[in-house]
Amino acid sequence: MKSILRTDDLISSLSVFPEIDEQKLARDLDLERIGKQRGTDNQPGEEATEPDSVETKIIDRIGSLRRIGLENFENNRRTYNERLARAGEFRKEVDIVAGKAKGDFTSAVHGWKATMTRSIERLRETYAHREHFRVTNKLQRPAKQFEGWFLFAAITVIFIAIESGMNAVMFSRGNEQGLLGGLLTATIFSALNVIVSTMLGYFACGLNHRSIFRKLLGFGALSIWVIFALGLNLMIAHFRDLIDEGVAWAEAIKGAVPALQDGMLALTSMDSWILIGIGLTISTLAFIKGWHATDPFPGYAGIEIELKNARDAHENDLQEAVAELTDKRDDAIDELRDADRQVREGISDAVDALFGQSALNAHLLAFLDQCDTKLAYLLALYRDANRAARTDAEPKSFAEKHSFTAYVPSHTDDGRRKIAEDEADRISETVDKAIQVIFTTYDEALREFRLPEEIQRGEQPQAAQ
Repeated sequence: MKSILRTDDLISSLSVFPEIDEQKLARDLDLERIGKQRGTDNQPGEEATEPDSVETKIIDRIGSLRRIGLENFENNRRTYNERLARAGEFRKEVDIVAGKAKGDFTSAVHGWKATMTRSIERLRETYAHREHFRVTNKLQRPAKQFEGWFLFAAITVIFIAIESGMNAVMFSRGNEQGLLGGLLTATIFSALNVIVSTMLGYFACGLNHRSIFRKLLGFGALSIWVIFALGLNLMIAHFRDLIDEGVAWAEAIKGAVPALQDGMLALTSMDSWILIGIGLTISTLAFIKGWHATDPFPGYAGIEIELKNARDAHENDLQEAVAELTDKRDDAIDELRDADRQVREGISDAVDALFGQSALNAHLLAFLDQCDTKLAYLLALYRDANRAARTDAEPKSFAEKHSFTAYVPSHTDDGRRKIAEDEADRISETVDKAIQVIFTTYDEALREFRLPEEIQRGEQPQAAQ
């Protein structure tokens, strides 16, 4: 649309009519000197009835500027006239702009519909799977979410640090490296105790499952944990007893298992029983932590995470779709409104210039009056200088007042005005219809995309009202 209007060879109304500087013209023509000189020679003669050569030059100079202004004026009128004649062409161009705007927006909507269809299907199917899982396993509570690996690891380290710190002094006795060696030994035993107990606690959740096989696996993990916790901590206690009896560390390590086999509860030191209590307490806490690392019902947390991911993906797609389509809708509407405004303003300017009051017409009247006024001034300047220097009577031609031929603007076909205004109305109608189509397409797309809760309820998009 802009390219068509830009081809109009219009001159600004302030630049159409040239400025007439009478002082500069008087200096250029040297009117006072020449007037005085010719007056001294009593030229022109008393009987002269026609303008002399100097007056003719004045008339020609003003007339030349007047012709330039009128030519510019007629060029603008012709351009405005052609603009009215091309109103139908403008309408066709706007039709193309409207069609392109609708097509581009519809293409963007179709692209996002394809993306949102996948997102909607995944959310609907994931939600249905979660609901089926709940019904099948008789679950009515929300799933416990995994707290994250950082927190999980931090708690594990805390358990290890607590047990290691409490046992370090007990393991430092008889150790060649003293407290540092005792801390290292306690840390190794504690890490083994905590990590294995946590893992077995995680797998023991199978006891909550309705499947017999999963229950057996859970029971197996629980049984292994009981045996492991008792065996490890009793073995450590016997190791501690051997050290108290003065057995070397290397021999105590070798003799801990045989001592356990000979007498599981045959401990002689109270510190060893305290060691068992600390170890079993930490092992139990680690087992419980593993049990509750995610939801205690196997698979429930994973399904809930899948549903959360599906919701997040749908929300992200929906936000991007709405943001992009809103921008494209607004851009398309702005383009259409701009095309409508340009054509209407262009035709309105042409109508005002050709048929009504406009700045161009007002400047024309002022310019024509200026031409007559400046011509009279320059003629009077020359004649007064001539009269003052004459000894004879002034010529008859000095009494004559010169004026230019009245200007009559070229005729403009009034029918073009009606046609152009009708075309402008059609353009507005085309733009309004295109905008309505874009709004309707936008609203229908948002209804089809739907919010997560609507998808989960299984609601179908409603038809446009």
